[in-house]
Amino acid sequence: MKLKTEVLIVGGGATGVGIARDLSLRGIPCILIEKGDLASGASGRNHGLLHSGARYAVTDPQGAIECIAENRILRRIAPHCIEETGGLFVSLPEDDLCFRDQFLQSCEAVGIPTRLLSRDQALSIEPELNPELLSAIEVPDGAVHSFSLVMENAMDAEKMGANLLLHTELTSLLLNKNKVNGAKAKNLISGEEYLIEPSFLINATGAWANQFLRLAGLKIEMALSKGSMLITNQRLNQRVINRCRPPSDGDIIVPNETVSILGTTSIRSDEAENFETTPHEVSLLIKETSRLIPSVQGVRLIRAYAGIRPLLQSGEENGDRAISRGFALIDHEARDWVKNLISITGGKLITYRLMAEKTSDLICEKMGVRIPCSTHLTPLPVATQASDVKTRLKKLNPSLSKEKKEILCDCELVERGEVEKILTDCKLKEPLDILHRTRLAKGTCQGGFCLYRLLGVLHERGMAQKDSSNLLKGFLEERWKGIRPILWGDALKEEELIEGIYKGIFNLTSTHPSPLEGEGQGGGARH
Repeated sequence: MKLKTEVLIVGGGATGVGIARDLSLRGIPCILIEKGDLASGASGRNHGLLHSGARYAVTDPQGAIECIAENRILRRIAPHCIEETGGLFVSLPEDDLCFRDQFLQSCEAVGIPTRLLSRDQALSIEPELNPELLSAIEVPDGAVHSFSLVMENAMDAEKMGANLLLHTELTSLLLNKNKVNGAKAKNLISGEEYLIEPSFLINATGAWANQFLRLAGLKIEMALSKGSMLITNQRLNQRVINRCRPPSDGDIIVPNETVSILGTTSIRSDEAENFETTPHEVSLLIKETSRLIPSVQGVRLIRAYAGIRPLLQSGEENGDRAISRGFALIDHEARDWVKNLISITGGKLITYRLMAEKTSDLICEKMGVRIPCSTHLTPLPVATQASDVKTRLKKLNPSLSKEKKEILCDCELVERGEVEKILTDCKLKEPLDILHRTRLAKGTCQGGFCLYRLLGVLHERGMAQKDSSNLLKGFLEERWKGIRPILWGDALKEEELIEGIYKGIFNLTSTHPSPLEGEGQGGGARH
């Protein structure tokens, strides 16, 4: 199939869909292609922090200024994607109080509001904190629901005319001298092939930026940094808790819905995919975050996951922590003489809108049009179901509604109707994409007692009649990736129970020994 458009965007993370929405609001036609699902890269693999910028105030003042500005914008345009938690930077006895004083001065210099709390004041608002703490500093951090943010940008862009092609991989670029005349792509599910002829091409692939650029014979200096995180089975803190020291491993705990997310590591990676959280990282994160909240040592973990940060290198940094978390907008006409190619990479989730604005501004400049950005003023529509637990409980209260609701996920109170609406409205072709659009399988059992219910819904709708066993195995494989690194104690016992249920009811056989039979440390699927 041949398609023509003004702008082709490659990459369906927050930046890519942000560009699609920005261009669509300006009336500029665009097509976005993504080889997986939306938010399948770093945009869906982070700790969900709504940065105040305080984390970068000392080491990266410009990045801190961008963060606090975007923090305020997102609170205005996407309040339904944000939990207003507030944040604390905690100083422990082994931390240098000179850094605390420098931190306060740096925050003031870049316009980030702070308040210094005594030990007793900090413990009164966060009782689970380490009682050895010396002081804490309040900052306007928060939590952001990254999947909702990405999905709603994408839905709004589509409503305004953007064409999103998911599970569609870029296979080659057609270059003529100093211009990209076309791009070939293939749908990885249907096999359909596309020839897309854009006036401009945007590389918004994040950690895959150089894989994209190789198709044009180009390269940028990047470092790929793996950040691993752990999810607890309960919410340990009400505010974002940071360690008041230079950024390092295991120095942040982010509350999210009914859980807390322990983060994060920074380990150089050679590739953008096929990575895993290691036992060493799990031990390191528990050790370090338990200095902030001692109860981390005894809490049950329900999942481990990791994302790859694309970091722009200057060649002068000493370690990945020293590399700026800022973003780079690269006009390949000025850099490499390819006049209609632009790369946008680096940055953070919270700066996605700013990255999209700067990219769209450059496109408009090249097109010779003067249409200002409006994404900082135009609210995102509430396109997804309410994710707040209190709201869902109220909705499902039988005394408030006579309508009988069928619940698919007991942990996260996901209704059957919510899933069916997504299946109808989004026209999904890949069942695993359902897990990105709801809270299904994100609770304590991590899908152990709701995935087979989802399979029943798919079967009734004719989406799993011929391949139900493979679909179920696919769901379980995805679940197993996050459970395997933290499998001990109660989690191990529950996994044995769930394995027995699936083997008995669905006659699934293991291709590897069960955990109690001596599963090794190598990779590989279990079911």
